[in-house]
Amino acid sequence: MGMKKIKPQETTEQKTLNRNWERYRGNIVMVIGDEIFATKRAKNVHKIIQDIEKKYHRRPLITVIPKADTLILFV
Repeated sequence: MGMKKIKPQETTEQKTLNRNWERYRGNIVMVIGDEIFATKRAKNVHKIIQDIEKKYHRRPLITVIPKADTLILFV
């Protein structure tokens, strides 16, 4: 018997982010369901997350979308 590969399911947040990736380049993005909240300033993130958690009662998907042609080095 061979092992069956299971493809992970994409969440609604991941699908929303994938559809809107280019639009939010250079931003810190928080996604909950099909809604996107974005800011360019890290100091705004805490307040935005608090507002999202208060309204939706759960934590959003949080990521940074780098500007085009940004080189990211991993050490």
